[in-house]
Parts: sequence; structure tokens; C-alpha cells
Amino acid sequence: MPAILTQCGRVVTRGLGDATLPQVRIASRRLRRLGWALCFAGLALGCSADPPRPSVVCVLIDQLRKDSADRYLEQVNALARHGVVLEEMRAVAPWTYPSVISLLSGLYPQQHGADGHPTEGRLKHFDPEVPLLQKRLRAAGFATAAFVTNPFLLDWNDFHRGFETFDGRFIRSQGNRQFKVPVFAKPTTMYANSVNLAVRDHFASRPYTKPEFTYVHYIDVHGPWKAAPFAPHYENAIRFVDGKVVELYEFFRERYHGDLLFFVTSDHGRGLDDDLEVGHGPDWRKQKASVHDFNLRIPFVILPGKRVPRGRRIAGPSTNVDFVPTLLDWLDLPTEHPRPGLSLLAAIRDGESLPPDRPIYSRHSAFGDHNDGVVVGDRKYMRFFDIETGEVTMRRVFDVPRDPRELRSVADEFGDAAAILDEVSGTRGTAYDSVLRELPPEVETRLRELGYLRDGP
Repeated sequence: MPAILTQCGRVVTRGLGDATLPQVRIASRRLRRLGWALCFAGLALGCSADPPRPSVVCVLIDQLRKDSADRYLEQVNALARHGVVLEEMRAVAPWTYPSVISLLSGLYPQQHGADGHPTEGRLKHFDPEVPLLQKRLRAAGFATAAFVTNPFLLDWNDFHRGFETFDGRFIRSQGNRQFKVPVFAKPTTMYANSVNLAVRDHFASRPYTKPEFTYVHYIDVHGPWKAAPFAPHYENAIRFVDGKVVELYEFFRERYHGDLLFFVTSDHGRGLDDDLEVGHGPDWRKQKASVHDFNLRIPFVILPGKRVPRGRRIAGPSTNVDFVPTLLDWLDLPTEHPRPGLSLLAAIRDGESLPPDRPIYSRHSAFGDHNDGVVVGDRKYMRFFDIETGEVTMRRVFDVPRDPRELRSVADEFGDAAAILDEVSGTRGTAYDSVLRELPPEVETRLRELGYLRDGP
């Protein structure tokens, strides 16, 4: 009997052998009728054939550090035990704007140009040609949507391009600016409960007919927490968002019949307790302005789906510029631009080990501070620059396994690692132009209330 492949009326026959032309035509008509019957039966049951590629959801929890995620993101972690966890993920920058653009471009900040000015409280507008993931997926036939709660991602820059739907209304509850009411005077929309409601409303009227890419950016954990739907505290914010992430996951899992790639990560961490006071002190250890691991270590998990391996925990060095090459590899989409990141798909699918001595680079160069660093094996090499002259003013070397808080430098010279750091800190032949641009007043006000745009050291 011939094999039958059907997909909503499209019929392919195999195994008809030496049948005559009339027999082939009769068989083809019968199979075509059967194909349509099967298709209509599926529609009658409220289901349709899965798109050839899975849908993708990326949820970013602003300012969530790895150890706090391990402790308080309990529901997500319970699900992640049946999915994939990358244990040693680091951000390439300690603050939102360059880190998110790196996540969704696969480029380092010195390549894509989305950064702050070194000595002024202004931001660089990145080139529209930067190859953002949403553009690539939309060109590949994905429906694209973003729901963002951080003003770095508003339409003063080109982040929104590539998203068919871009919802930033959560950060436009500005109050009455005429009477200088604080930005968060009416925080009616900024929290994850409002975001989830908007996501569900958006998809309720849209049938699932092709793969979709959705980016959701929560700011609950970052704060401030005026009128928050939880007691104002970092731990409470994480626990609140934990439930909202799972709520969103269950919604999309049902929408996609389990055929989804659902990522949960962050853009950077933050200092807690005495993180800013110990070690070589507050002149160097700065919230969102130094490349210490309290700012860089972030969670990265893939929740269960039809194509996601079960129970895989991956050790070894990784960075958020790996996300784009990994996802494009997973979706079998060619990479059209050179990127420094590494596809982690072999580790995710087959359990292959990540290269243990792979250099992992990070940098900060904005608002009066310039420092960078690289992790190579068990050592982390950090250097701090004079913001005016560009000269290195201090070098530190940390033994990461023995001193994870980076309290005691084991050396002041880098040795052979100096050449590695110089190499990875370059543009690697790929750099996009960026321009300084004045921010809309309401965006500038919001960013200053979030702790950004310091004018000088």
C-alpha cells in the first residue's frame, strides 16, 4: 500500500510502483480527498498542523542575578529541571541597554554600538543595520511581537524595528508632567500582571498559523516598587515574577501544543548586602557599572517543549552573545552576519562539553566609568581605565572557583592573558557606527529614576 503524507490538502504518494497513469490519477484523487478530510477533521477538533519550525518565546527579567534566581525563582526552576539549564551564563555588560542589544544581535557592545557616552550622561543610538534577531526571524516567516517595560527599548532607538507588534505602553504611565509628578506616580501598567494581560489580549484574536517569536521584558525585579502588587523587596519581586513567568509559559505551551522554545534569562545582576563595600571597595565595585560577577552572572534556562532535551544541566563558560547563534542553529536558519558568539546547540541537544578555556569577555564604558574583563578557565582578569586618558589604572586577577565574590586579587599582572584580553576586546572586524542623540525628556526622566545617566565620575 502506498505511503500517504498529508498536510492540509497537500498529498504526497510513495510506493505506487508500476501503476498505470489512470490508476495513479485515481489513487491521487482518493488520497487528496483523504488529505482534505484529515485536515478538516483536525480543524474541527480545534487543532492544526504544527508549523515546520517551533515558536520562540524569550522572557527577560531585568536585573535578576543568578544566585537570587536559583533561590527564589522556585516554580521556574522546578520546570527547568525537566528542560535545560546553563549554569555559567554571563552578560557581556552590567546594564540593560548594551546587554539586551548584545543578547538579540549576538554582538559585543564595542561592535553594535548601543552604549552610553564615557563622560556624558547621554546614550549612543545604534546603527539600524545592526542584525537584530527579530529582523532575521521576521524575514524567515515568523510573526514577531515585543512587550517591553524598560525605556532603553522604547522607540527613541531602532530596537522596535523587526517587531510587527511592539507594545511599550507599560512605561508610558508618566503622570501629569506639567506639575512634575514623579514618573511612577501612577504605576498602573509597569508590572508583570499588566504585561501578561496585554500578551494574552494580543494573541487571543490571532490564529496560530505560522511560527511566532515573542520577546517579553519584565522590570518588576528592577524596581522601583511604588504601588507594586507585592511587598517592596528584591526577593518578593522575584517570587512575584516567578509565578507570572509560569503563567506565560502555560499560555504559550497550550497555544503551540507544546512545540515551543521558551527561554528565561536576565540582562544583568546587582549588588546585594555588602557586595559594593568589600574587596577593593566602592571606588571600583559599582552597581551596574563594573564587570564584577554580581553584575554579570545571570540565569539562563529553557523550559520544557517537544524539541527541548529533558533534565540537562550544562556547565562551562557561556555568554549572552551565544543566544542568537544557538537559536539560529536550532531553527536551521543560516547566519547571514559574522558574530563572535558560539552555538551551544551541541551541548544542549547532545550533552557535549563546552570548551573550558573559552574566553568570556565583558565591558562597561559609560557615565564616567570604563572597565572590562575576561574569564579564562578558573581566572578572571579585570582592568580599570582612566576615563580621560584611556590608560589602565588598575589590574586585578581573581581565582573564580575559590573566590566567587572577587574579594582578593591573586596578581596585578596578566601574563599571557594580556594578549587574550586585548584580542577579545576588539571589534573582530565587525563594528557598526553609532551616534549620540538627545533623549525625549520623559525617557530621560524615567532612566534617571532607574539610576542611569550619571554625568561624569
